[in-house]
Amino acid sequence: MSDIESPGTARAELPRQFSFLSTLALGYSITNSWAGYAGILSIPLVMGGSPTAFFGLVVASIACCFITAGLAELASVFPTSGGPFHFAFMASAPKHRAAVSFVVGWLTMISWCTVSTSNGIVCEAAWRIYLIYLLIVLLSTMVVCFLPRVIPLIEDSILTFSLLTFSASFITVLAMQSHKQSAHTVFFAYENHTGWSDGTAFMIGAGTCMYAYITVDSFTHIADEVPEPSRNIPRAMMSTVLTGMVTCIPYSITILFCTNDLTTVASSSIPIYTAYLQATSSSAVATLFTAWVIFFYCAAEFSCILTAGRLAYTFTRAGGLPYSSFFVRITNEMPLNATLGCCVFICLYGLIYIGSASAFNSLISIVIIALNICYVIPQGIVLLRGREAVLSRRAFSLGKYFGPFCNAVAVLWVAVILVFFCLPLKLPTTVHDMNYVSVVLAGFVALVALGWWGGKRRTFTGPVCNP
Repeated sequence: MSDIESPGTARAELPRQFSFLSTLALGYSITNSWAGYAGILSIPLVMGGSPTAFFGLVVASIACCFITAGLAELASVFPTSGGPFHFAFMASAPKHRAAVSFVVGWLTMISWCTVSTSNGIVCEAAWRIYLIYLLIVLLSTMVVCFLPRVIPLIEDSILTFSLLTFSASFITVLAMQSHKQSAHTVFFAYENHTGWSDGTAFMIGAGTCMYAYITVDSFTHIADEVPEPSRNIPRAMMSTVLTGMVTCIPYSITILFCTNDLTTVASSSIPIYTAYLQATSSSAVATLFTAWVIFFYCAAEFSCILTAGRLAYTFTRAGGLPYSSFFVRITNEMPLNATLGCCVFICLYGLIYIGSASAFNSLISIVIIALNICYVIPQGIVLLRGREAVLSRRAFSLGKYFGPFCNAVAVLWVAVILVFFCLPLKLPTTVHDMNYVSVVLAGFVALVALGWWGGKRRTFTGPVCNP
């Protein structure tokens, strides 16, 4: 094992409680691709109808496979709980590694605390949504903090239930819909009413479909608690993405073929409920299946809180967060203070929804691009400096030729899709419809830069590494 980040005590303080299966279950419970896709179905439908909803998902799936493969290789070389910020540190030249690691670390931290606010709850009154949201966050935090030993069992149960409910909804929808759409309608009936060109609308829709595969770095942040992390972490990462593709793409085909009026689905306040209702002609079945999707959004909170807490703890150990002596403490075999700190941030962050749902959703949408930027920064550095100079012998290797190709595709895709993520969904745009992703991302980077030049550049040296 090479270059292990730590003050040397983390592996003794955090028990190896995750088997390969429970590691896979933890990451999958957050990603849960088919449920994630169900939650954002309306956006690709608006951006081109059924063809964008399907082909956009296929393109996003392939792109995320390349991104995850490159990240998994780095996780095999540097099997540490730091994840992308540690990979960026190890890949960078000594002169720049601290600054690059600090920026990636903070972007990853902000993204993880933000993704923890996505729960799929639908309600007319904003304050009611916030109270339900608060209950889910606090309950999840209590379980993570005070019942850490049951977390693997919970994750295994969520994985099993997800696959069972996917199968049930997949079969039921196919069986109950006797009048299916034609293949031409599903694959070629492109409907673009956004004001953008067809290509631009498709790329915006494809970028949104990446939501089905976000947070693949979750595995890296429990590396201290997994046996043989250099092997098991990459295996879990690739297994999650491949499982996501095997479930999500067939799920999309089923929904698109069995839905009668996709325009109504796209304009619905609860698109997936409308799709299920059209497919099954049963409000009871549609309600049950929609409740399952919402349940998986809520159930992901356990894993999100756990991962955010582990990341905060690891970043604190590296000197990236203030009040390190407080957040670095281990209680009850888990980073209690770091996890509670993330919980407080997430609860306060949710208040934005009461003031402005649009502002809240703009911040949520930035998670996709911010996390993927963090995933490809170390891959880009590896390309620039040379793979052989940075990557040592590893259990998971992409090879001499496919490795550079994979890294290049990942970096190029994220660079291109970043542009489309900054565009509004339709033209002409209004203040209400405006896309604030570029403003928010620039604001985050400015705050991180302020922290760096405000003092951290003199004190942050990056994760401590064993020779």
